[in-house]
Amino acid sequence: MEIFRTSVTLLSICLFHSSLSETQNVCKGTLPEIKHVAVNSNVTVPCPLLSATEMEFKLFKGSDQVTSIYIKINDTSNDINKNSPDFPAILHVKFMDNSTSFILLGVTTNFTDLYTCEAEINYPPPFKKVPFTPQTIVLVEEKQEQTRIDLCQNGSHQALWVLFGIMAIYGLVTTCIVIILQIKFSQTGTSFKDRECRRKWQGVQHPTRLGFHKDTVV
Repeated sequence: MEIFRTSVTLLSICLFHSSLSETQNVCKGTLPEIKHVAVNSNVTVPCPLLSATEMEFKLFKGSDQVTSIYIKINDTSNDINKNSPDFPAILHVKFMDNSTSFILLGVTTNFTDLYTCEAEINYPPPFKKVPFTPQTIVLVEEKQEQTRIDLCQNGSHQALWVLFGIMAIYGLVTTCIVIILQIKFSQTGTSFKDRECRRKWQGVQHPTRLGFHKDTVV
């Protein structure tokens, strides 16, 4: 069910955003990362690496640019967190590995979409656009926690049914084995009694035949 819902969402995003530029089109190249998040939680959308002293990072929701943040690095800078004035997001820059990302805050179901992060180098010159533009599909689910609980409950019920089935099969096999053994033992006992009866019958008739033979001769 989850795979089907994800496939439908991907297809709808491809069809709805068919007017995106070639670098932003999810239907071309490799598929972006898909993130399932609950309502009112935060989700991280990765951006290109920090590769210059002054850079501008732009976040696109579908084909619309929702925010743009300018970063200027100096010698005293540590990790940077810059709030977006027009969109509930923070641009986070981590200088340990020069990674950057937008953190979407308190997402709702309206945040479900394809997100693309672009970066431009402003200094040192020349001015140029970073070719790498990572994409992320954000799927916001209203009842994610409840769904997980239901899945766990269904899983426990399935385990009980499997255990019950194994016990029933074991009982059926054991019963069949007992019945087969009883039939074999009964057949063996009957054949033994038949042989004994034949021997006794032959032992009784044999003297009678001898006696009859003597009388006839005389």
